Amino acid sequence: MGGLLDKANATKTDTMDAEVVTEKETVKVTKVAEVLPTVKGETFLQTANPIGLGLAGLGFLLMWFLDNYWLEDITGPIPFGLVVVLIMAGSFYLVWDSIDRQKTIALAVGYLLLTGIPYIAGLELGSSPGVSEISVNEDTNDFSFVVRGSFSSATAEILFGEETVWSESKDMSNDRSKFTVPLATLFMGNSQDHMLTTVNTYSIRVASNSGDTTTVDISPTLINREVENAAAKLIMRTETTEEGNTLVTGVTVEALIGMFSSSAVASTGGEHDMTSTSEQRQPISSDYSIQLKILQDGSQTYESAIIQVNGVAATWDPVSNDLANFGSTNGWFAMPGNTLDQQEVYEFIERDEFFEDDGCYNFQIIVTNEFYSTMNDASPGSAVVISDNAWQLDFESDEANSVMNTCTA
Repeated sequence: MGGLLDKANATKTDTMDAEVVTEKETVKVTKVAEVLPTVKGETFLQTANPIGLGLAGLGFLLMWFLDNYWLEDITGPIPFGLVVVLIMAGSFYLVWDSIDRQKTIALAVGYLLLTGIPYIAGLELGSSPGVSEISVNEDTNDFSFVVRGSFSSATAEILFGEETVWSESKDMSNDRSKFTVPLATLFMGNSQDHMLTTVNTYSIRVASNSGDTTTVDISPTLINREVENAAAKLIMRTETTEEGNTLVTGVTVEALIGMFSSSAVASTGGEHDMTSTSEQRQPISSDYSIQLKILQDGSQTYESAIIQVNGVAATWDPVSNDLANFGSTNGWFAMPGNTLDQQEVYEFIERDEFFEDDGCYNFQIIVTNEFYSTMNDASPGSAVVISDNAWQLDFESDEANSVMNTCTA
């Protein structure tokens, strides 16, 4: 009897457990059934008000254009950014009203990020004005550079050390503006000496209308515009007569222009210290003129045509069409002569054009700078550099055996 009762109780317990399990599973299935439609069928984009979403997209696009300084510069202090703020506020309300309002904080954070991205990007672009394309036009003698950045206007200055020697303000066009400055306005002296040591610093300082500034140094080689030194050397030209005698027919005078040690002087044999490769010299790319004058005991016996230099290109009017009319000041170059040698290769100055009798002859190189270190001072200094290079010429007594020792002119 007891066994039958136990068996009945066990069966009843199993049945009750099965019912509980069944109820739990039913509840689970019911809950899943309630959740799945929301997760799979009702996404944020489907639930949110479509007009509100559209306004959000429109506000995001307009934020890139209306929230900008240049519009306010054109029309005055009209806060175009408020237009975008109102659009985004209306969008927020419509979207917030159409979804679960418990998500307000998350939605607000999303909108703040949405509206802040274009503004932050604009700040990054406009924070540092860029300076590029720094160059000198040798034909117009203009110094130029380009300013870049996302702002409406910029003020540029050129500094000589800490002193402002030029400034100008310009509006930006397509995030760029080109500034052009006459070299005569900014030049206050060479930036380097002949050893390439910086002696004067030139820089460009740019300030945007949003208050950001950038300063860049100008390459010294662009501002080395003044010839400070000149040198001359002689090459004796000879010819042999039918009798076998060697006669001096004249000399070729070569000149060296630029910056080099002032201690470099003429040397024996018509040479110059600057013919040594150990001597450091810096060429000058600028505008200036050169002329050769020959003097004996202080009296002028010859002068050449005036050579005009633009950059390093030298040109002059030759005395005849078969003679050269151009050269380069990038190194030693032959000064204009009045005839060619027998092989019609070398141009030189005929002996009879300058030589009167044996004596000390000064081959003077005269350089007149267009740009020189004191040109902008209240009391301008001299733009002229005169180099004296003197040799004893004994062409009458020794002819081609003349040693051409240096002498005091």
